[in-house]
Amino acid sequence: MSKWSLDEILDLAILMEDQSIQIYTSAQDKVVNPGSKEMLKTLVIEEKGHKKRLLEIKEKAKLLEKFSSIEKIQDLKIADDLVKESLSAESGYQEILVFAAKREKETHDMYINLAKKYKGSGIENTFMMLAQEELKHKYLLEKEYDDNVLIWM
Repeated sequence: MSKWSLDEILDLAILMEDQSIQIYTSAQDKVVNPGSKEMLKTLVIEEKGHKKRLLEIKEKAKLLEKFSSIEKIQDLKIADDLVKESLSAESGYQEILVFAAKREKETHDMYINLAKKYKGSGIENTFMMLAQEELKHKYLLEKEYDDNVLIWM
């Protein structure tokens, strides 16, 4: 990625958000549990918000200054060692939570790497903010897993 332009990197980030939107939208049709459906709907809305921000950044470089507040989020690391499997029509709540948490970690890690690449620039803070948003999603998914799946194991 060292030879990529900022525009290409933003395109990649937008593509990652699009893929997450597609995954979570598709998963909504595969799950029966109302709690799972609601969580996936919420994630779709938030990922669409990320995509919108990235598109705005791409359009107006001045927006970079607006994203200066970075919230600290605890990483529970519950899903880090779990196996990520593909979702199917038979996927249960547990599989969806693990898949989604792993996906959020992958996206978080991508944004962290982009922030490191652009350290000291205006875009660094934007990538850090997006990484924290993804970590927040991972936290919510892992908390749900801890509260509603691990309790039955």
